[in-house]
Amino acid sequence: MSLPEPPITRTADTVYGMSVLDRGGRIADRAAIEALGWTPGTRLHLDAARTHLTLRATIDGVLVVKDHRYLWLPAAVRHRLDLRPGDRVLLAAQPKRQTLVVCPPAALDELLASPGGDRDE
Repeated sequence: MSLPEPPITRTADTVYGMSVLDRGGRIADRAAIEALGWTPGTRLHLDAARTHLTLRATIDGVLVVKDHRYLWLPAAVRHRLDLRPGDRVLLAAQPKRQTLVVCPPAALDELLASPGGDRDE
């Protein structure tokens, strides 16, 4: 008889949240933004990959945290990730790195499409 594998333990301080993209391209999750210490006026740099967005606090960022701690995603970025109003996105805040990763539904679908992350071919 084999012994059960031990449970996976957390090794990071990542704070997870969910947000619904509104018609104006805004997302918000109070816990994630507060964990980062971002306040209204914090400037952010945005990197858009095929599967996710990465936002980082920086002095010369083109995006800004708005009142009520929401973030506005530009239309070009939303279109690149096929984000539409009403889509729920996963937010992963990494306080030590001052980084917020935004994962759209399509990326999560791809991740969960096959067991173990293997692609069917």
